[in-house]
Amino acid sequence: MSTAPVTASNGFDPNNVNLSTADATQIVCYLELTHNEYDGKLGARISALFVIGIVSTVVTFFPVVAKRVRWLRIPLYVYLFARYFGAGVIVATAFIHLLDPA
Repeated sequence: MSTAPVTASNGFDPNNVNLSTADATQIVCYLELTHNEYDGKLGARISALFVIGIVSTVVTFFPVVAKRVRWLRIPLYVYLFARYFGAGVIVATAFIHLLDPA
């Protein structure tokens, strides 16, 4: 494959493309020339999903377990703080997702 940059000089302008008339090979060549930030660490990304899921589950069920298991002896103010903090995080996430760029 040629390493010549795909520019307007050879008839393809990547900033102004009509997809119904553009040559598919030029579009693909331009996309291959652009740099992607993906570094190939797919295993780290998949394990991060499992870590986030497990930690979220444990932290979500902690108030329920702390309330029902008496030998943990969690003070009431710690339990209420954790519960209200979690509710605040959920409400803040909802408001953030109402913003346009999210």
